[in-house]
Amino acid sequence: SERLGFAFEPLALPQLPQIVALVGDRDRKVGEAAVRTLETVVSCLDPLAVPAAMPALYHGMRTVSWHVKEVCLRTVGRLAARAPGPLGACMPECVPAVIGCLNDSNAKVQSAASEVIPTMLSCVDNPETQSLKAMIVRALREPSFTLEAVDEILSQTFVNAMDGTSLAFLMPILLRGLRSETYELVKKAATCAGNMCALIVNGAELAPFLPELNPALEMALEHSSPAVRAEAATARDKLLEGVGELQASARKGRDVVSELLRTRLADALGAATTPPEVAAHMGSLGTSLLERLFAGKLSTSLLAEAPQRLAAELVPLAVAVGATSLAEKLPPVCEAAVEAFVEQLPLRAQQVLTSSDGKDYLVDVQNCILAFAGRVLLKKADIRFQRGHRYGLIGQNGVGKTTLLNRLSAGDIRGFPPGLNVHYIRHEVVCEDGVDVVAFCMQKAPAGLADAAVRIEGVLAEVGFTDELRASEVNNLSGGWKMKLSVAISILHAPELLLLDEPTNHLDRESIEWLTKHLLSLTGVTMGIVSHDYDFIDEVCTDVTHYDNGGQLGKPCRFVYYPMTFSEFQKLKPEIAAGLPRIDSGPPKSASQPASEVSGSEDVSELSESMSSVSVSESNASEGSGLSTTLAKVDEMIAAGLILPMNFPDPGKPEGIRTFRKPVMTLKKCSFKYPETDRYILKEVDATVTLGSRAVIVGGNGSGKSTFLKLLIGDLEPEEGQGEMWKHHALRLSYVAQQSLHHLEDHVTSTPIQYLQARFRQGLDAEVAKLKSIALTDDEKAEMEKGSAIYAIVGRTTKGNKPWYEFQQRGKMKAETQSLPFAEIQLRFPPYVQKLIKNYDQKAQAIESGMAIRPITEAEVLKHLGDFGIDQQLAFGKIRQMSGGQRQRLVICAAFWSKPHVIALDEPTNYLDNDSVAALTKALKDFKGAVVTVSENEAFVNEISNEKWVVEEAAVTLVQLRDAKAR
Repeated sequence: SERLGFAFEPLALPQLPQIVALVGDRDRKVGEAAVRTLETVVSCLDPLAVPAAMPALYHGMRTVSWHVKEVCLRTVGRLAARAPGPLGACMPECVPAVIGCLNDSNAKVQSAASEVIPTMLSCVDNPETQSLKAMIVRALREPSFTLEAVDEILSQTFVNAMDGTSLAFLMPILLRGLRSETYELVKKAATCAGNMCALIVNGAELAPFLPELNPALEMALEHSSPAVRAEAATARDKLLEGVGELQASARKGRDVVSELLRTRLADALGAATTPPEVAAHMGSLGTSLLERLFAGKLSTSLLAEAPQRLAAELVPLAVAVGATSLAEKLPPVCEAAVEAFVEQLPLRAQQVLTSSDGKDYLVDVQNCILAFAGRVLLKKADIRFQRGHRYGLIGQNGVGKTTLLNRLSAGDIRGFPPGLNVHYIRHEVVCEDGVDVVAFCMQKAPAGLADAAVRIEGVLAEVGFTDELRASEVNNLSGGWKMKLSVAISILHAPELLLLDEPTNHLDRESIEWLTKHLLSLTGVTMGIVSHDYDFIDEVCTDVTHYDNGGQLGKPCRFVYYPMTFSEFQKLKPEIAAGLPRIDSGPPKSASQPASEVSGSEDVSELSESMSSVSVSESNASEGSGLSTTLAKVDEMIAAGLILPMNFPDPGKPEGIRTFRKPVMTLKKCSFKYPETDRYILKEVDATVTLGSRAVIVGGNGSGKSTFLKLLIGDLEPEEGQGEMWKHHALRLSYVAQQSLHHLEDHVTSTPIQYLQARFRQGLDAEVAKLKSIALTDDEKAEMEKGSAIYAIVGRTTKGNKPWYEFQQRGKMKAETQSLPFAEIQLRFPPYVQKLIKNYDQKAQAIESGMAIRPITEAEVLKHLGDFGIDQQLAFGKIRQMSGGQRQRLVICAAFWSKPHVIALDEPTNYLDNDSVAALTKALKDFKGAVVTVSENEAFVNEISNEKWVVEEAAVTLVQLRDAKAR
């Protein structure tokens, strides 16, 4: 074998079963000789011949002899390292044999099987399965890890088609789950099995798993739980949908090509002088090569190259057997083989191979799959972006638009151009506290950027950053300036492909116009843009890419490309455009209709008796018609299950507050500036909040809207000695920040139930405790340890309508407490004592609301989540499986656990579609407490507000829209 190489291969392979059997011979010398022979034959095999050698090894792994099993396992490991591609196709048969050895009673066999599994996983070229490698290895070795493994698979985002090689490693885990006695595991395993089947592009890949998977699913169909039965039925449908007759047709197609090559090669080699095994072996190898060639990206160039590549593989083999003249006869043989092979491919694949549109594609990825959070979102989708075109990606919420951008940015989709310069502008800028603009640009600049400091200064000036703004901390910038910062960083990267996710969030009209102008100036740059602002899409994008599921809810989408602007697309497909989710202030300008044609003009005021005076003003009716129309039918749509509800709890009234007009929070002559600048963001501002307040903070980007809201609720403190902040001592307040989704990143591996339990486990809201007006600094904690310092507030009472607080001091017995009125404590003691008082008030408020004694049980939390449209499937799933809109619902839901009297919301409609905005709007209008919000969504603002606080030039001006109705 060593001397003759391929010439001996066709004759050696049939002898492998006998060689493997002799490894276990009683004669030690015979066994050792058999091992050496096996190693030699295997090491000399042509990689494409590896599958022909595997049956002998499978048989060896199932024999009685532990020594034969061990040798076969180690041989599999060597083949995996030497020829991972060809061996990968054998995994559906190989993995079960290895799993059998993993459960063997002999420790040496178990050890060999355990050691070879990671090496075998190198045969997998599916990126998602590779990322699960550690989990797969552990799950195959440890049956007790099955539930965690299934959860991990369900949490994985897939953008590459599943194949038989990957399924071979995942299937033992899923089968173990389906056969479990645990309800939760069976249900999740059935869901996962269905998803894996749906991720298969070529149904023939499923065929090897049908004999075991189908009976396991049929057994689950008899489960006592209806939820398990439903998941099993769905999974079985997906399994059988793809398999059908594909198993037989795939086998038949391979046999046709292999036989054609065998007969044509036998004639060319000379049947009289060449053993038939040689021609048959060459035919098998040639067919294997074609299978590998056409398993990847299909193109007309591949079809043209295939005959030459097949000939290049066969010529050396012919020379090895002495048929040197075969090279001249191969071209027609190879062309006939390729033609026969292509005829066996699906019609869609044949069309791709034989058609060429002559366009210059920067990205051309075929058969893209997208599965996330246990759902298949895209299937058999082609991502084809022409160079220099700007694509608007449109579709319903939850179809995976943002997820696809994430994976395009990572470049880990099979067939994605290697080395392509991609830059991704995300919808939020995430930065550590204390980092200024220039330092952030240095962090995000491309590696090796020449004259980085000079280049950054130039780019920042280009997008409008003044010297003062450059010195500002990134987290102190407005949404508009953060977007300009993201644009500046993208200019540094000079991308070929620029991806943008909801770039107009947080932007005022002026900033949107600036961004539009900038993007249009980038000639030659290809763009993929996700946005619900269709006017922006219409202005910027040259092409529309629609996530099309044929109008069938839950069906995987495919891409349909429209080489036109959005307004042109809207005229061509009005029924699609009308059904798109919106977060803007109404229909796109290009979609405006005569008033007589607009449906759904019911009186919005009937929605809420408690907010009957709050409705869209006549002058704004056309702008908010989209939201108004939805609101007019929101109760009906919620009842029909078309919109998920939001139901806010009744907070009651704080002690001593009997009307909705009496103040519960005030700011008087308060000023604020950030430490790194002398410019005041706010100067001597006033504000009053009552339980009847529906206040919306408005102003241009960078005016200080979010800063004003933070100052009001205590997340920022005013300049020392400037102004007065007051909040009713019994007032409960919750705050949903503009960046509220970021703190969920610390909990992505938790379920929503676990998140709420962790946040409120001590009876208090852990997020409210982080507010700067409440949280103690290290210096203040040190001050509490001194002399006769106050270190605890232990009681509160009311005397003469004024609160008195009981406290403990250092150097005195715990029983020796003292009580003083709050006003006197403010004058006599350091500021940290006021924080202790606020912490005490928070605890008292929690007790009053029932939050401190409210059971944080699974059932109680589930009920609360359900009030905000988060069903059991989401509640028990991981937070990382939730979309942006679902996460926004979760943080709003968490904010209402404490039954707040005042809810402060910074840009709450971001990430929510029009239906969810309608649900939120209705809930806020029905809410019995006060609302203070920052929002750029005009329709939302017009619906909920009875007053506007206009922030401009460091001042806040109150504009009274209507009086709060006494309730």
